[in-house]
Amino acid sequence: MSSKKHHNGLGKGLAALISDDIHFDENGGLEEAQSESNSHQNGQLIVELPIGKIRPNRDQPRKHFDQRALEELAASIKEHGVLQPLVVKQEQGAYTIIAGERRWRAATLAGLDTVPVVVKDMSDREVVEIALIENVQREDLNPIEEAMAFEQLAKHYNLTQGEIGIRIGKSRAAVTNVMRLLKLPVSVRKMVLNNQLSGGHARALLGLDDAETMASLAQKAVERNWSVREMEDQVRRLKNPRQKKEKKPKDPYLIDVEDQLRNHLGTSVTLTPKNKKGSGKITIDYSSTDELNRILDLLK
Repeated sequence: MSSKKHHNGLGKGLAALISDDIHFDENGGLEEAQSESNSHQNGQLIVELPIGKIRPNRDQPRKHFDQRALEELAASIKEHGVLQPLVVKQEQGAYTIIAGERRWRAATLAGLDTVPVVVKDMSDREVVEIALIENVQREDLNPIEEAMAFEQLAKHYNLTQGEIGIRIGKSRAAVTNVMRLLKLPVSVRKMVLNNQLSGGHARALLGLDDAETMASLAQKAVERNWSVREMEDQVRRLKNPRQKKEKKPKDPYLIDVEDQLRNHLGTSVTLTPKNKKGSGKITIDYSSTDELNRILDLLK
């Protein structure tokens, strides 16, 4: 959304990606494709490539694409074409998508034979970073996909959480909070990936220590359609259960008096103290009017 502000680190990634010079393989099939169709837009060389020569990035952070949204985009592409070129990397006789997999999928649905692309020469780490930046900018990733992408940058490329934050325009604390979601049980992570639970639900569950309890509560949240607030309340109750007050043993003196009254009146009698000053109440049981009159006679 245009009204949302992005950190300075965001935006530079894709802008730099599009505006740099294009690099070509000296032997490459790209030159052949250029001769068929190419153009310039905003100072960059746009090349038409056959869709069959383009493949998705196996390290793409985004794992789930909404089918209805893809069909809507495909309908738009049928009418207007692909307005923004994909960014690809040439490798092993094909072209791997760096940015624009959603457009590529929709163009395939629309039945296009070719799509406009910009070809870049980038390292594997840069490809992962740019794919992540594109999705973060457009808020396309769900929290688990984002966490998995951060973990990939940390493990495979030895980046600290602070360095990841700098590259994508987030604070180190924000990166840390997202990566904590990977501590959730696999079943819960799947619920978030499938959009059954939101990031807010998932973060609330992190307040629990037991994986089995997390999974059970997550399932209840899905079945009962809990809001994030309801999930937070349930977690709070589990963490701080109300403790029942232990009953103080009754004063032996009161027990003795109860026994005396019970023997004298021939019915159950209970003495209930109210405070430390010695006040209280007497409860005398009776089962009929006749028994009540009998008790009254004994009390006279």
